[in-house]
Amino acid sequence: MLSSLVQANATAPAVATETEFTLTEDRSPWAITLFDDNPRENQARLWSQTKLMFGLGVGVVAALAVMPESFTNWDKSELKQFHKKWWDNVSSGPVMDEDDVFLNYVAHPYFGGVYYIVARESGYNQWNSFVYSFLMSTFYWEYGIESIAEVPSIQDIIVTPIGGWLYGEWAYQQKRSIVDNDGLVWGSSGLGATALFFLDPVDSIDQWLNGEREQPVVEDFDIRLAFAPTFYQVQNPDEDRNYLGLVLTFRM
Repeated sequence: MLSSLVQANATAPAVATETEFTLTEDRSPWAITLFDDNPRENQARLWSQTKLMFGLGVGVVAALAVMPESFTNWDKSELKQFHKKWWDNVSSGPVMDEDDVFLNYVAHPYFGGVYYIVARESGYNQWNSFVYSFLMSTFYWEYGIESIAEVPSIQDIIVTPIGGWLYGEWAYQQKRSIVDNDGLVWGSSGLGATALFFLDPVDSIDQWLNGEREQPVVEDFDIRLAFAPTFYQVQNPDEDRNYLGLVLTFRM
């Protein structure tokens, strides 16, 4: 029976088969894909957490504003007209700063790593994560928030993204290891949660706010500049003619 079946199949007419060819787009490992229209990476996550960092930046400025001037090197007397001070600082830099070693070579690389891991966790490769860290550390922080109080720093422009890449890739691998171990460090979920927070604080805060909910706690988050007071009526236009503020709106 088997031999007759083989003979029958051998004499059967050939059936044309249609072969499908798919072309894969080969991208250079040096291609910058952060702004692609059809990204392979999780671009929505990246920009969602970027907006979250802009909101957190306002809180960071408030915290630094109340810290001693000896620690931050910020002249608090000049923060009242921060938009004028910002322009003066931006147009004067960058310069070699005189911050202490901890700020320049520990704090800045750490926050460079925070930016880096946001992109890395969104599926971007090391190169794009480094570019993202450079853009955020330079234009969001150094020429953005920090320029409200001081002239942009040459050391910070260089050290933050490079140190952020070195620390950030290590932090990314450590986070992946902890996640793969069910969030445990030395068998403790508490230590695991603490380690995950310091390795990737932006994602931890995002999870606290939104979790795995279908409807996030914070929706429609938006941040913009305002050139006139938003929450009170101007009584004396001369007092507010140099007004510049940040308006945060969101729905919960």
